[in-house]
Amino acid sequence: MAVLPEQSPRDPDLLWNVLTLLVWLGIFGVILFVGLIYINPHSPLNPFPPRPVPTLLVLPTQEVSLESTSNLTETPTATLVPTAVPTFTPTPQPTLVEGTPLPEVASTATPTPSYGYAFAVQNQPNVIAASLYHPERTCDWMGVAGRVFDLQGRPAVGIRVWLRGYLGGKMVNLFSLTGTASLYGPSGYEFTLADAPIASRGALGIQLLDQADLPLSPQITFDTYDDCEKNLILIDFKQVR
Repeated sequence: MAVLPEQSPRDPDLLWNVLTLLVWLGIFGVILFVGLIYINPHSPLNPFPPRPVPTLLVLPTQEVSLESTSNLTETPTATLVPTAVPTFTPTPQPTLVEGTPLPEVASTATPTPSYGYAFAVQNQPNVIAASLYHPERTCDWMGVAGRVFDLQGRPAVGIRVWLRGYLGGKMVNLFSLTGTASLYGPSGYEFTLADAPIASRGALGIQLLDQADLPLSPQITFDTYDDCEKNLILIDFKQVR
């Protein structure tokens, strides 16, 4: 009877040692992989790389030469200080046919040249009876009215009109606005001076102002009369530049 050789049992510690080595190698590989991604997030190894930072937009700046600014000559300018006046409240006007032409009546007043202003008086001031526009006004009223036109001859609405001077020994300082007296046209304005005709010669002046109370036209002086047929002075302005 043949006797088989004895087989030595396998060493179980060898298998566990190999598995342990593989686990340590895996842990080391994971640590190395995470470390590389931490150091360089944009590495190709990172499966979830961060979004690229947008490029900073740099606007071009204009350099100003000190030599060019030093050649500028400073010219002092005069500052116009407007006079504080009460707020003007327009009086309602009776409704008539809008755009009625103003009668052409001769006047002794002479218009002042524009001298570079944006507006100038269109014609010489006209003197008529107020009853032509207001039938109820006979000898119990005296005033000034008119219209303002732009370069194309269209009504210029919203322009301040300043009337000042002396009448009957009293100071006059009134404001109106074009477009508040449509009886004379879309850009009409009107002032009430007195409750009876009073004569004066060159003691009153009228002028256009902008919203900052700076003059848009020269001051136009005119006369008034103690005549019931001459108790309305009509003064039109037109833009010249």
